[in-house]
Amino acid sequence: MNAMNVWGDPKDGLKIRRFEPRDFSEAVDLDSEAGGGHDPYLLTFFYENYPTTFLVAEADGRIAGMVLGFRQSPLEGRIFWLAVRSGRQGQGVGRRLMTELLEIFRRLAVVSVILEVRVTNKRAQTLYLDLGFEIFTTAKNYYPDGEGAIIMRRSL
Repeated sequence: MNAMNVWGDPKDGLKIRRFEPRDFSEAVDLDSEAGGGHDPYLLTFFYENYPTTFLVAEADGRIAGMVLGFRQSPLEGRIFWLAVRSGRQGQGVGRRLMTELLEIFRRLAVVSVILEVRVTNKRAQTLYLDLGFEIFTTAKNYYPDGEGAIIMRRSL
């Protein structure tokens, strides 16, 4: 991690950095666009309580994606929410966010990371499998709309 908490790739102009208060409005819009429907207070909560593991991907001065994670126990990290703008999906934004977050978890001495994903979200499932996550279990009626979830885990 560099001194400014920004990680970039000059080839694609995408910068991965920590969430900042100036990102709030765009992050709320992205959450809505991605179907999260989270209370905007949740973003403030993550910023105040887990600033190290709340990352955004910025391209051309706009938020292209975000990932919210936290250490839920001394040895286990949790990916709470990954969202990528529809126009940026399939371009590696989610992979870059996840890769950086996993590296941060490693530096925090986390030994495993857990996440859940909708049963119908095949694109995200493929990404997580590619990143080394394995299916741990499933949960019926996990989401408010009744859809089930696949719980995935990865050792670091």
